[in-house]
This record gives sequence, structure tokens and C-alpha cells, in this order.
Amino acid sequence: MVDNTARQLDLLEPRREEPHVQPQTAPKPQPESAPKVAFSPLERLLSVFLGLVAVGFCLCYLTASMHLANLTRSYQNVQAQVTAQKRIIADDKQTVGELSNSDRLNSYAQAHGFAVIEGNIKHAVK
Repeated sequence: MVDNTARQLDLLEPRREEPHVQPQTAPKPQPESAPKVAFSPLERLLSVFLGLVAVGFCLCYLTASMHLANLTRSYQNVQAQVTAQKRIIADDKQTVGELSNSDRLNSYAQAHGFAVIEGNIKHAVK
């Protein structure tokens, strides 16, 4: 007999049936609701006033932000116009310098039969 002794004991011993006991669920205690305290007229007035102040502050901030954006855009436009005018002035100065070059004046005068007298030339360039 090479059987397992655990099996033999299990067969010899009758099984006991335990009665099924369902656990009793304890009733959940209802949380006591805090008594509601009504706002006094002064508290209502203060909360409305603070709400209006907050909305007013937000509106002022938004309008100031939009105004600042418009000012920045107009400033950039003026800066672009100034830059364009400076470029035009630099180009005009270069053109005047090229046209008033003494070699060019001498060659023009010789081509048309004139003589260039340096004392009679007025310089308009600063």
C-alpha cells in the first residue's frame, strides 16, 4: 500500500458542513448635514460689489492690453517709414555725390567746350 495517507484520512473522516451565515451589513450612518446659514444683506451686497469690481478690473485690463497692442503696431509702422525714408535719403546722397564728382564735371565741361573753375563750384553737401 503505497497510497497517500492524506487521502486515506480524508476518506475516513466525515466532512463537516458549516452553516452558511450571511454577514449582517451595518446600516450606513447618514452624515449630518450642516445647517445652512443664509447670507446677511451686507454679505450679499459685498459679494455683488466685489464681483462687479473683478469684472471691471478684467475689462480695464483687456482694453489696456488692446490699446497697447495698437500703439505697438503704429510704432512699428512709423519705424518702418523712418527706415524707408533714411534709405531714400542715403540713396539721394549717393546720387548727389556721384553727380557732383569732379571727374564727371570735368569730362562734361570738356565735351561741351567749357572750362571748370573750382572756385565757382558751390558745394551743397554737408
